[in-house]
Amino acid sequence: MNEKLKQQLAKTAKTLCEYYGIADQTNRVDTILPGVRIFRIDRYHKLAPQMYEQGIVIIFQGNKIGYVNQHQFGYDVERCLIVTTPYPISCETFASPEMPLMGINIDLDINVISELVSLMQLEKPCWKTGDMRCGVATSQMTEPMYLCMLELLSVLHNPLDTKVLGTDLIRRFFYYLLQSEQGYLLAHYCEQDSSLAKIASVISYVQANFAQRLNVNELAEMAGMSVSVFHKVFKQVVTDPPLQYIKKIRLNHAKSYILQEGLAANIAAQRVGYESAAQFSREFKRYFGVPPSRIDENAGFISKSNNGYMK
Repeated sequence: MNEKLKQQLAKTAKTLCEYYGIADQTNRVDTILPGVRIFRIDRYHKLAPQMYEQGIVIIFQGNKIGYVNQHQFGYDVERCLIVTTPYPISCETFASPEMPLMGINIDLDINVISELVSLMQLEKPCWKTGDMRCGVATSQMTEPMYLCMLELLSVLHNPLDTKVLGTDLIRRFFYYLLQSEQGYLLAHYCEQDSSLAKIASVISYVQANFAQRLNVNELAEMAGMSVSVFHKVFKQVVTDPPLQYIKKIRLNHAKSYILQEGLAANIAAQRVGYESAAQFSREFKRYFGVPPSRIDENAGFISKSNNGYMK
């Protein structure tokens, strides 16, 4: 990206942060366009798990380094983040009051993406045979993507402009993203018979029922797979075995309850499905590096508006 365009994006993002009242704080808020949020972080955040929902994260200033188990990736002004399956990603955030991290995230719209995939399929036959890897990836931003985002940032402070132009700009961005090296991820996400779509459906169920007793055999049946195939495909997409993933989901929700609702550790443990407070404390410390009593905001950027999810 040329330097002038980079400066334009940062300047426009700053103006938008001012419009949404987060110009002097770390926060994340909904914009007037449904499914699009703007965020600003003005301090360094050490490496810690943060729960990411399905969507695209685009940064206009600053950078992050993320880890999905042993897989490391960076995303910044040059690369956007694609998350097709909700996952607790360990992230290190580089920001300061003088150089805050600013960006937006866009929810995945399966209807729009499916329509685009249908229109483009003859041009992209490799989607049918594309390698199925982790459901989290970064993609190089192209000049058309940058220009599309610049237009989007420019209309998000005007309700009429947003109403008329916003949805089309999001659709255009998805089109450009489908043409990128990670386009197959979005394509597989929309195909109901794909392994990614089946696992994504199971994960949606887990997200809604994480505090209940979850049986791997039943989850495999839900995906239409044998237990052995389910384990293999689940780990391929999510990089964790099913039970490990469920544990991480519960612990991240518990952290949110402790930080945002002020719940005692034993109450938070019960709410997310733990029967033993001692086991909860051990696993919490192993995962976050500190016991529940010492967890703080810098152990992960959590917005009060989204139940502990980084989106």
